[in-house]
Amino acid sequence: MSKIIVGLLNYGAGNSSSVRNTILKLGFRSRLINKPEDIKGVAALLIPGVGAFPAAMKSLSELELIEPIQEFSHQGNAVIGVCLGMQLLADASHELAYTRGLELIPGEVKPIGKPEWHIGWNTLEVIQQEDIASTSDGRSFYFNHAYEFEAPPEYVVAVSRVERPVVSMVKKNNICGFQFHPEKSQLDGLRLMGKAIKELCDA
Repeated sequence: MSKIIVGLLNYGAGNSSSVRNTILKLGFRSRLINKPEDIKGVAALLIPGVGAFPAAMKSLSELELIEPIQEFSHQGNAVIGVCLGMQLLADASHELAYTRGLELIPGEVKPIGKPEWHIGWNTLEVIQQEDIASTSDGRSFYFNHAYEFEAPPEYVVAVSRVERPVVSMVKKNNICGFQFHPEKSQLDGLRLMGKAIKELCDA
């Protein structure tokens, strides 16, 4: 079994259990992060999430996890965001009310527009050469979101087409985000999650 310990932020975001099952299925060790001191010794932080951006940031603030997450990232450690977790990596969000994010990858979260929701299976279109996504181009993943992470082009690894291209994967150095749900995306989702954890931890 891999010695990599993946810290899973446990802040009431809704899909922590299914993400944890995926981590364990991939052969990694898992630790629930409920307080700052839980981060010590983990190789990667995984931020899951479904729900609203302001509530999620409020929860992270109340648990006093915002600064420890930022410090962990700035030390060059791996941070992976899934769905809402990816959006939390941004500078800010316009969902419900303007709310500052973790400020780990430049950009802001805004409504998709038309259609209002991006739900269901869609293919990934890799637009930037990146090892993590190299085997996922054209593969299908499960989406369920109404807001998009609008990031500068240099951080956008992949998009998925609705009525227009919608950002579906972002990356900056040791930080990566998936707008889709790898844990709900069958074998392709498992492969991508495993690849991301291994490569970011080895970087």
